Amino acid sequence: MTFPYPAEEVILRAKPKVTIALVLINVAVYALTSLDYSFLQISEQWLWWGAFIPAYLSNWRQAYRILTSMFLHANIVHIFFNMLFLYNFGRQVEAALGGKRYLLLYFGSGLAAEVFHTAFIPIEGPLSVVTPAIGASGAISGVLGAYLLLFPGSRLSMCFFYLFFPICITTSAAAYLVFWFAMQVLQGYAGASAGVAVFAHAGGFLGGMALLPYVLDKHRHRLLRSLTASRRALKYLFLGHAGLGPLGKLVLIALIAATAAGGVYSAFYSHVLEVPIKVLAFKVEYRTCEPGGAPCVDGYDEDVVILRVDGEPQLATQITTSSVRILYNRLSAIGAIYHRAYAGTGKVIEWSGARKVMGIDVAIDVKMDVVYDKYGVIEQAKGALRTDVLVCAANICRVGGTGTYTFEVNPLYSHRRSETLSSLVTLLAVASLLTCAISIDNVVRKSHELEIIA
Repeated sequence: MTFPYPAEEVILRAKPKVTIALVLINVAVYALTSLDYSFLQISEQWLWWGAFIPAYLSNWRQAYRILTSMFLHANIVHIFFNMLFLYNFGRQVEAALGGKRYLLLYFGSGLAAEVFHTAFIPIEGPLSVVTPAIGASGAISGVLGAYLLLFPGSRLSMCFFYLFFPICITTSAAAYLVFWFAMQVLQGYAGASAGVAVFAHAGGFLGGMALLPYVLDKHRHRLLRSLTASRRALKYLFLGHAGLGPLGKLVLIALIAATAAGGVYSAFYSHVLEVPIKVLAFKVEYRTCEPGGAPCVDGYDEDVVILRVDGEPQLATQITTSSVRILYNRLSAIGAIYHRAYAGTGKVIEWSGARKVMGIDVAIDVKMDVVYDKYGVIEQAKGALRTDVLVCAANICRVGGTGTYTFEVNPLYSHRRSETLSSLVTLLAVASLLTCAISIDNVVRKSHELEIIA
């Protein structure tokens, strides 16, 4: 069998349909979610709706965030560089794996990134529990990890600016990607990530390395290796090794071991994890009516409300459902969310009058049974609320109808009762250790068998 193209061209010649589709989907989602800000950055509404937030893991209704967060991007720079990396590295990995197996690697790596991001909360800091994480970076990092094992000897050209002068260098994929991985690990432990979830990047990278042997199409892989056999043989003859050499393996193993050390720390110290937040589950049945005889609207919403409680309680994240947001704002306005004098007690609260919400006087009529924790923060509640509903446009609000809300509030997590989150962190820390172990095994025993371009 003969091929009219060099080996590298044979590998890349097939059109990377899945990679192109992923790029187009990500760009389309970014266009939709950044429309309100002239495509420069994501709107806060979309950010809080779809971001991966570890505190939400205790509510299965929020599980969609595991997927949606992979398609959201913070700003135009974020989406540009992610898609640049995805296309440049993804098309070759897709050619090596085939479209379906490539998708398994992509989404599996994205899941691994979220596992590491949650498992490393004790290292990243307690507020990372409520910090939104978005971007395809974790999944793309997995593509980079697979690329390292498949094409360690391919040449990459990089350009950067120094004092306004462009400087370009060419190096092997192994050198570049090992250096990139080292930066993620070092920045993570140094706390110098500037709000970037670098352990998610590291986790995605290791996820891709760990998954690669299990998603390979062995027939396709043997064919591609046969096309580059002579090149590998020549490198072994003249250089003594090919692909990921002994020094590269040693550095890579040391970095994986350093990452695993963080997993060990998290597993052992998660039981003392104290996060200054409180997570409440709101369930609301509502009826809203506009003036003028328009039909009333009935509905039901569930949402998670996260409060920072390292001082007087404040919202740690935005509330995404309108009925829960209205309910929370009214209860907060009458002092029912936090009342220091009610600490450690149960109360029946009946309140009727007017309070300012968004600068507008609104009528509030509420009756509720409520239990407060020992700090005076709402712990559990059940009741009914009738209030004016505001309609806002361009930051100008007016009363646009009335609403009746029957509600129930239950605790999901508290910084004083952290068993659920601690157990989850421990479980995911163990999963991260397993991923590290499989990655090391692949580097030590299988990298020579996996490499296509050495």
